[in-house]
Amino acid sequence: MNIQTKYRRLLAVLAAWALLAVLAVPARAEDAEIQATVTISTGVQGGQAEVAAPWDDGWFTEEAGTYRHELALVSMALSGAAYLGGKDTGIQAALRQLGFGNITAYHYQRPAESADATAYTFAVKKLPGGGRLAAIVVRGTGQATEWTSNLNMGPGGEHTGFAGARDELLGNLRSYLAGLGLDGEAGRDLKFLITGHSRGGAVANLTAARLSDEGEVYAYTFASPTVASGGEGKIYPHIFNIVNEEDLVTQVPLAGWGWYRYGVDLLLPAEERLGEEDYAALFDKMDRRYTGMTGQPYARYQNTKAVEEMTCAIQGMLPSVSAGGTAMLSALLRGDLDGLAGLVEENSLLALALGRRMLALSSDLTPLMQQEARGMVSAHCMAGYYSWLSVCGEEAEALFQAASAST
Repeated sequence: MNIQTKYRRLLAVLAAWALLAVLAVPARAEDAEIQATVTISTGVQGGQAEVAAPWDDGWFTEEAGTYRHELALVSMALSGAAYLGGKDTGIQAALRQLGFGNITAYHYQRPAESADATAYTFAVKKLPGGGRLAAIVVRGTGQATEWTSNLNMGPGGEHTGFAGARDELLGNLRSYLAGLGLDGEAGRDLKFLITGHSRGGAVANLTAARLSDEGEVYAYTFASPTVASGGEGKIYPHIFNIVNEEDLVTQVPLAGWGWYRYGVDLLLPAEERLGEEDYAALFDKMDRRYTGMTGQPYARYQNTKAVEEMTCAIQGMLPSVSAGGTAMLSALLRGDLDGLAGLVEENSLLALALGRRMLALSSDLTPLMQQEARGMVSAHCMAGYYSWLSVCGEEAEALFQAASAST
């Protein structure tokens, strides 16, 4: 072999080594940045909208207990896309854009066997610095039968309907991760992103609390009802619940009955905190965003005390919590007439008192809810939450009010 041939081969080997060295270098933070556009359900008359969902894998090198507004915004986009799951324009397409694989959706095409189950999607991606991120995106109420579960408060502890959905989800999560070889020791570097809106937010909240002992959890919920009462005082500073105080759904079951969400509630801007002028300017920006997404303006309540009056009326139906009273109200709300009949037979005096209060208060509550129906939709829908988040931007932490961390 002549010297020239040996020289060419040496250059080829050196070039191969150089290429391998380049490929072996971990991806830089900027390589993990993605500018995605996600299609979400707006929650207004079946509408859809495209929203920005910028993403950076570097977020997951930071403490989960530090609120990150960009992650809240993309989590809201995923929660809105969850209503379109099972389609290539919905949650599966959104997760694919963000670099996730092994995307598996549950209960979109056919209802689950359990009445309390809901629809959700799992996906996994590798993080540049090592480890993996598992996304758990829970859909809000998507089928009429799920309202039975929404109203199934149970006697206390944890909301029976939401907890049942969480337990069903966790069973499938175990199987999903095991199928990817990410269970046991192999899953010790796994991190979780958990999100959902409304019923999905409640199930996401309970799921995040349960998984907190198994890995680092980044949880952002939106418009979640309260999920638990009592408790032993464990704090979850990494669960952020974005709450619109004008959203009636976030007020029930009532705090006056001792119910709460796990984690930290972050309250969207309100006039009494910002002042009339600053709030009006921010509201106008939000309204323009909302109108662009839905084709109609954000509906404000005709009665500015509407939510307060609604919650007072509900509180009046059951002024104090007792196992019997809560069980009766829960059975009545979800239409479990057989169960209600049994409870009435056990405690006829309590049933009579509850019935009288409901008859007296329904004459005030029903007309008010009918009058404010459009405002209730705007306050609760996905477009409303996304619009508020999108206009808060870098000032979000100053604009939001953080409620005390709950048990």
